[in-house]
Amino acid sequence: MILIKNLLGLILLLTLVSCSKSKQDSLEGLPLDISFPSAYFTDPDKIASQSASPVIMDKLIAMINASPAHSSIYLSIFGFDHSGVIASLKKASKRGVDLHLLVDNSIDETRLQNAKTISTIKGFLTDGSELVIVDNDCTASAINHNKFVLFSSLNTLEGLKHQVIFQTSHNFTIDDSKKIQDAVVVSDSGIYEAYFNYWQDISKKAVSGMTNFYYREYQNELTGISAYYFPKRRNGVSYGDDTIIEILNGISKPSGAIIKVGMSDWTSSRLNIVNKLGDLLNAGAHIEVIAKNKADIEILNGLEGLRKKGAYIKIYNIVNSNQQKVNIHAKFLMIKGEWKGKQCTVLATGSHNYTQNALRNNNETLLLFKNNTVLYNAYTIWYDALKKLPGSSE
Repeated sequence: MILIKNLLGLILLLTLVSCSKSKQDSLEGLPLDISFPSAYFTDPDKIASQSASPVIMDKLIAMINASPAHSSIYLSIFGFDHSGVIASLKKASKRGVDLHLLVDNSIDETRLQNAKTISTIKGFLTDGSELVIVDNDCTASAINHNKFVLFSSLNTLEGLKHQVIFQTSHNFTIDDSKKIQDAVVVSDSGIYEAYFNYWQDISKKAVSGMTNFYYREYQNELTGISAYYFPKRRNGVSYGDDTIIEILNGISKPSGAIIKVGMSDWTSSRLNIVNKLGDLLNAGAHIEVIAKNKADIEILNGLEGLRKKGAYIKIYNIVNSNQQKVNIHAKFLMIKGEWKGKQCTVLATGSHNYTQNALRNNNETLLLFKNNTVLYNAYTIWYDALKKLPGSSE
């Protein structure tokens, strides 16, 4: 009898310990297997077969699930209807994570797509959290096109990690997982603070006042990280030169330089970028461009001109129904060579398309890494895989 009582007592004790540990784990968030910095990409083979590749959204969900109680998440997004991301935010809210969400509502596309998401999120927000609806008033077509998430803390397998940035080209939708997308994750206090200030600035101008947005850049020579926070406006008007041209102008020795571009939307208003690539090609640079045939005809003709002069150009099809479709939604630029007087690598990625709106009117982020071997090598391998996908090339 005593043995049975002792056994029952032991079972009860183990149950209480297990429940206590389970509750503690719940508050701390699920430990995340991640390294910093990291790059994530949708699977090119799945995209070519018209299948969804959940890699980037799965990583975002895992990061949200790793957010401990009393931490904060700051999110800014254009298109948002991914049920998995919404569910993970709801769980985070329940365990005491403060949510600060900027969701676009500037044009008919997002008003329709995001309506249910906005309603759902309003239903589970708690005190200390906020949902800010963004109506960018720079022009009738201006949007909050950002796609980033800030985590004040994450529970990782290596312990708590603070001030983490998740920047992607991927809208938080299932449809976007069927496109070529990229994402980077970095932990850095300086760039985190710059993103946080940008989030706050958009929030203050969300309903009106984006026309008076004050363009800023973040530069840190020590870490090699820079960021450009659009729209490029000051005092109510357009400000400064084309940021992509400024980056390309940094190539101080074109001969021997390697320049690779992957671009989603590209309009004739940014034909200057094609022309600059042509100047660099004529000066001895090696040029590679991956784009799609939805680009403006002036851009496609310009890229064809580069191809005839020796550049590698691949154009994916998303227009012709009788051809295999591959849709690139990523927006990145890679440089290897002498840049600003020194041999280095440059990787610039984010939400910034080569359009006039992206430069002058939209809320966008372009994140640049100088001499980041981990990220540059990852993008190089991925770029080589993208070149193997169906499309017109030379």
